[in-house]
Amino acid sequence: MRTATTWLDRVPSLDIPDLREVHRISRALLDQLADDRDLLTLLVSEVLHDPERLAASRVTLLLNRLSLYQAPDRGFEIRLNMNPRPDNQLVPHDHCYAFATRILAGGYLHVVRRRTNGWDGPFTGADLEPAIVTVERPGSAYTLDHTMVHQAVMEPDTVTLFVRCPRRKKLSHAAEELMPPKETWPAPAEPGDPTVESRPATVEEYTQMRTYLMQHRLIN
Repeated sequence: MRTATTWLDRVPSLDIPDLREVHRISRALLDQLADDRDLLTLLVSEVLHDPERLAASRVTLLLNRLSLYQAPDRGFEIRLNMNPRPDNQLVPHDHCYAFATRILAGGYLHVVRRRTNGWDGPFTGADLEPAIVTVERPGSAYTLDHTMVHQAVMEPDTVTLFVRCPRRKKLSHAAEELMPPKETWPAPAEPGDPTVESRPATVEEYTQMRTYLMQHRLIN
C-alpha cells in the first residue's frame, strides 16, 4: 500500500554523496511535515493498513518508532520516534546511514563524539572523546553522517521526526562495554520469544503509540 499522493512524492532523492545537500533537502522535508498536521495524522493512521510500514515500525532498546513513509527508489524512509528509554540512551553509537532529525516535543542532551581509532569498525568508550555537546528543543534539527558517533539523552516525552538515508556500511556499532543490561531491553512480543534489542511492533503497540500521539496533540 502506498500513501495518498502528496508533496512527499516530489521530494528529491537522498541517495547522494553530498551531506550538505542531504541536510538541505531533509531540513525542508522535516520542517514542512512538522507543520502539516493533517498529513502527519494520515501517515500515522496508514501504518496499520500497510504491512511493510507496520513491519518496519519497531520497539527497540532505545525507543519506539513508526515507519511513516518509505521511498526506496529515492533512498529514504521517514520515521516518527517516541517513548525513549532514558536509562538506555547513554551508549555511544553510530549508524549504517546518514540521517536527519527534527524535534517535535520534549528535548535532549546531544553529544557528538570524535573517534580516536579511525572512522570505521568497532569501538569502545576509551576510543571516543566528546566533540560537540548541544541541548536540542522543539524545532531543532540536524543531520549526521554514518561515520559520526553520538548519544541523545532524551527527556521522557520526546518525539522526533527522522529521515533515514541509504545504508552506507554493513554494520552499525556501539560501545559494547556500555550496552544496557538485557533486563532493560524490550519485552518479547510473545511469551517464550527471546529478548532482542529491536523487534517489530505489535498491533497493540502501534495502537498505543498512535493514542500517545493523539493524547499529546501531535496528531489529530
